[in-house]
Amino acid sequence: MSHFNQVANSWDTPEKTIQNQKYAHKITSLMHTPINSPLKILEVGCGTGLLGSQFVFGNNQLIGIDTSAGMLEVFDKKFNGNINIYSRLLNLEEEDLNEGNFDLIISAMAFHHLKKPESMLFKLKKMLSPKGVIAVIDLDFEDGSFHPDPKNMGVHHSGFSEETTQKWSKLGGFSEYSREIVNTIEKNDKNYPIFLSMFFNS
Repeated sequence: MSHFNQVANSWDTPEKTIQNQKYAHKITSLMHTPINSPLKILEVGCGTGLLGSQFVFGNNQLIGIDTSAGMLEVFDKKFNGNINIYSRLLNLEEEDLNEGNFDLIISAMAFHHLKKPESMLFKLKKMLSPKGVIAVIDLDFEDGSFHPDPKNMGVHHSGFSEETTQKWSKLGGFSEYSREIVNTIEKNDKNYPIFLSMFFNS
């Protein structure tokens, strides 16, 4: 994760902040549990906490996990003094968090860095509360041109098609599933759609 350690201090930009505000608003609008209820939240691949920070209010608890120490250093500085927020340097594909009963698990632009994203989704499902929700934001399936150096950036997948995420939901035994395009990133003279998939526990 040397790439993310190198860019951690310049990762947060006004554009990214605004976009994550929009992501959080969309997630909130699709949840069945009132957002003003105290929630236990896990952010997977949290980076600097751009998405998780949008849910930090009231008595909500946020745990951010990431494999980049540099990103978590920024995360910890951002939330310094808030006893309801803490981070863990953890590779959840190889290790366990040993916590559960999360009302909401969120992940933005991290699943394409996972070796086996479907296995991660199933693992996260076991960490949900009975009515918990997993919200995954990531690239729609693309031609591999989004990342300039996929190998050194730890990229294992060129996004995910709707067929793929729908299959995850079915195999994972989720009671409800939704997917929609929530953003488009313009780069390399191309448009790359970004989707939000919501997986509801039964």
